[in-house]
Amino acid sequence: MDMFAMSNLRSTDTGVEGAVIWVSVGEFSGVDLQHGPRIKVLQGSKITKEGLMDAVSVRLTDPPQILGDIPAKMERQIVAFINLNRNTLLKYWNEEISTREMLDLIERV
Repeated sequence: MDMFAMSNLRSTDTGVEGAVIWVSVGEFSGVDLQHGPRIKVLQGSKITKEGLMDAVSVRLTDPPQILGDIPAKMERQIVAFINLNRNTLLKYWNEEISTREMLDLIERV
């Protein structure tokens, strides 16, 4: 059985207003590897079924690539968050650091 880790970061953790950022370790089992290292962004202050359906993937590329539509202000904040934390997010994605280490290293925008 494949296992994966996920962390939900709220605006108090990230500085991205009105969004929950969902960070995972690697790809989910059985999922097409089309997006590569990425985060998910859910609009709102908590994870809901509807929010998950409307979640936007953001590739951890340089510059970050947003795969979907989000408000311009949120987009700027997400890009800034990724640029500030790309190395930490990639280390977590590649299972080089633990969830605790990732949370300790994340910086707010």
